Amino acid sequence: MSGEVLFILLFCALPIVIVGLVAFGFIQRMYHFQEILANGVETDALVVRKYRRPPSFGNRHRLVFEYRDVTGKVHRKDEAVFPSEYDRLHEGDTFRVVYSMKRPHISTTKEAVDQSRAAQAREVEKQRDRSANEP
Repeated sequence: MSGEVLFILLFCALPIVIVGLVAFGFIQRMYHFQEILANGVETDALVVRKYRRPPSFGNRHRLVFEYRDVTGKVHRKDEAVFPSEYDRLHEGDTFRVVYSMKRPHISTTKEAVDQSRAAQAREVEKQRDRSANEP
């Protein structure tokens, strides 16, 4: 009997839990990014460290950086960045980040915000073009 329970746990319940955790993480990151887009404050961040993970972990290019919010509190992040940012930045360099005014510990690079806003603008332009071309 216990062999059947173990089988069910390993091959049914465990994959469901793993998929649920991955989905939760993805949804949380999307929510945080939307919060930054809506309530973002730009500031300078200092690169403390940079490193690469093996490709099997995904998001290979990582920066550890610190920034101060409007109250002066220091926030330290370890975040995946675009390869272009990773190659351009070195320890001791500064770059722009955007953090949430509501929850200053939530932040991302300004480059990520700029790319998202540019994609949104392109989508709005496509919708305008479609509307203008409709009979």
